[in-house]
Amino acid sequence: MEKREIKEAADRILHTYGLLDLLRPLGTPHVIGSYRMDMMAWNDLDIDIENEGMSLAKLHRLTGDILEIFHPAWYEAKEEVTAEGKTVWFHGFEAVVDGALWNVDLWFFDRETIREAERYCDTIAQAAGPVQREEIAAIKRALIERGLYAFDKYGSMDVYRAVLEEKIKTVEEFLERYGRGRKDI
Repeated sequence: MEKREIKEAADRILHTYGLLDLLRPLGTPHVIGSYRMDMMAWNDLDIDIENEGMSLAKLHRLTGDILEIFHPAWYEAKEEVTAEGKTVWFHGFEAVVDGALWNVDLWFFDRETIREAERYCDTIAQAAGPVQREEIAAIKRALIERGLYAFDKYGSMDVYRAVLEEKIKTVEEFLERYGRGRKDI
C-alpha cells in the first residue's frame, strides 16, 4: 500500500469510524508520529490525548468503547506513573479495519509532553525533503518485512536519525551501520 493510501485509511479510522470523536470527551487528541509528519510506511496510528480529565474509570469506559467499535485482536490498557511522577494512561490495540491490520497507540499525557512530541515530529518533517521521506518509508517497510521494526529492535527515531543525520539511503546501509554488519538479519 502506498503512503497516500495508508493515510486515507488512517483518516477513515479517525473520522469515519469515529476514533477522534470517541477521544474528544476525554481530552484534546493530537495525532502525532508518522501521520503528522506525512511519512506513513505502515498501518500505525499514534495519538496523544491531553489527560487533565482522565481517570481510571474513564480508562475502563474507553476500553469498552474500543472493544465494541474496533473488535481488536490484541488490546492493552494501563495506568502508569512515570519516573518524573506523572500519571499517564496507555491504550494500545491491533484491529483489522477495512481488511487491513492496524496498530493504534493512545497515550494520555500532560500538554507539555504532547508539545514536545509535536515539536519533534515537526522538526523531522521540516528536515526531510521528498527524497529523504521516500528513503525513510522504504527503510521502515524493509525493517517491518524483516521483523526488525519493533520496540526492542529498531524504531522510527533510529531511521530518522540514520537518514537525516547520517545520510543513510537504504536498509542495507542502515543494517550495516546499526546491525553491525550482521548477515543473519
